[in-house]
Amino acid sequence: MLASDPRRLYVILGVAVLALLFARNVLVKRSDRGDAPAMLRAEALAEQWFDIIEARKQQAGIVSEVPQTFKHSAMLGQEWSEFTTTLGSLEAKRTAANPRFAALMIRMLHDAGVDSSSTVGLVLSGSFPTLAVTSLAAVQTIGARAIIFSSLGSSSFGANQPGATWLDMEAWLAKDGGLRYRSALVTMGAEGDSGGGLSEEGLEILRRTADRHGVVLSVFTSIEEAIQSKEELLVSAGPDILVNIGGNQTSLGICEHASTIPTGLVRHPLHCSDPGRGLIERFSSHHIPVVHLLNIRDIASRYDLPLLPDTDGSSVNDNVQYDTTVERVPVLLLLFGLLGLIVMTGRIVL
Repeated sequence: MLASDPRRLYVILGVAVLALLFARNVLVKRSDRGDAPAMLRAEALAEQWFDIIEARKQQAGIVSEVPQTFKHSAMLGQEWSEFTTTLGSLEAKRTAANPRFAALMIRMLHDAGVDSSSTVGLVLSGSFPTLAVTSLAAVQTIGARAIIFSSLGSSSFGANQPGATWLDMEAWLAKDGGLRYRSALVTMGAEGDSGGGLSEEGLEILRRTADRHGVVLSVFTSIEEAIQSKEELLVSAGPDILVNIGGNQTSLGICEHASTIPTGLVRHPLHCSDPGRGLIERFSSHHIPVVHLLNIRDIASRYDLPLLPDTDGSSVNDNVQYDTTVERVPVLLLLFGLLGLIVMTGRIVL
């Protein structure tokens, strides 16, 4: 028996390890995707837009509370302000402060069939301005049409600084960076997507921000009304894909499945009949693909993006612009060979 002679076990384990290394390095092929050039253009545009926002914040004397130990730390806000909605993860915000997410968005949009003739619906909160920038850089690089719904409330370390809300950033990019899209609907965010839970001082900051940009804030009597209103406006635009950035309540909904919505590109329909379901599940049920950008560290890990950006902003050897294929026949033969080795191990002469 195998247990009676440990040397035989060592032989099997050694051969198996060598075989797996061979399979990984020789039989698993990684090749450049055809849209790799578009990914690089989108990444460069996102980097340019990050620099514009950081310069504008510096000119206005708006300083991030995050230590400047990594590139684009100035994109992050502060831990708390009058219109901070919830506690947010600093680690997640650091992970997202990477222009490389624009390349990842190109990948996901193309995988969903988006091209220059498509319409992209974007629902974004102020919690992840970095992901809003990278997503818009990808959409603009592709040349698709975009309809944007944005909310100004933000979790910790997002666009939660007076004078540097998402509405401010969007205006800066339109003026200085050639951003071709502007929000078609703007809300306060927070509870009910209408500022629930924020102080009167915080609400007044958001009202003044909207006035300064000539924007009328949409306010709803209930979360159900907010979801329905946004759904009707999006449906009228005929989106080919829905991109959600952050945890806006209208996107997630208030049903029991809200916390289990998968992240990244979701192409299979999500079936939820709960009347409190959000925009993600509503559009997915109609076979419209969704990109759900939440739990950012998990998404980054799938593509080997750095969880903590380097000080100089240098990238790692990620898997964003590569497709991986497996030589199936040799792998099957290898597995059968290992199985035969295990079966015949009693005949191995040491």
